[in-house]
Amino acid sequence: MTGKLKTAFDSIQAEDTLKTTTMDYLQNLQNPKKVTLQRNTEQRRITPRCLSCAFASIAILLFSGLFAYRLYCTPSAYIAIEVNPSIEIILNRFDRVIDTCAYNMDGETILRETDIRNKKYEEAIAILMGQIIQDGYAKDDSLISVTLQSDSPKSDETMLSNIESAVQLHHTGAQVECFAIDPLTRDTAHHLNLSPAKYLAIQALMEVEPDATISGCMHHSIQEIRELTRQHSGHHSHTVDSPAGTVSPDNSQNGHHCHDAEHDF
Repeated sequence: MTGKLKTAFDSIQAEDTLKTTTMDYLQNLQNPKKVTLQRNTEQRRITPRCLSCAFASIAILLFSGLFAYRLYCTPSAYIAIEVNPSIEIILNRFDRVIDTCAYNMDGETILRETDIRNKKYEEAIAILMGQIIQDGYAKDDSLISVTLQSDSPKSDETMLSNIESAVQLHHTGAQVECFAIDPLTRDTAHHLNLSPAKYLAIQALMEVEPDATISGCMHHSIQEIRELTRQHSGHHSHTVDSPAGTVSPDNSQNGHHCHDAEHDF
């Protein structure tokens, strides 16, 4: 067929270019699959510019993902709960729990029994308090001391109010104190494996009882430490000053001491 077309075109008086183009067109009509394949190949052809755009898009997505992950996982606030279990929850700037810390074995037990990761701090505190009460650590005469150290002091008042509400949601009869602390206090207490509230209570006791030591006090409850402070300070009233105001400690048994290991506790 191709030979016949060539013979027919040889007898036509026209420019060689026009004759060649026309003959190719007629041949393509006879083989449409070949034309379609050529067109698809041309459409799929990737140019360097397309590759550059693709790599740029991938880089932007990767950078955005890493930035978002870093932003989410960066600590922004620390809330420490001291009952007898000593627990600290670490928040990101979105007020969600990204990590936890237990300062004693009771705290480790509570954290094993609960799942608060990625929850809002109000919900996390409510869950923790529910478990603390269920396990029998907090009673009606208990003292629950909560500290807050955040990177945004302007929001401390609102957060402290929310924290107190979350604690009292499960235990309205307990004595609750919530107060803000500075980063140095939190870091010092953390280095000693103490909650900030207990660390401050021990410091207050050491001011009126020179023989008291951190190692001798760290296994006592904050109520016992506060009671010892009241006894040694010579104030026999039923209240003890705390960083958040005035609270009433429980009637701890006499005979508890915060001396070194060789002394009776």
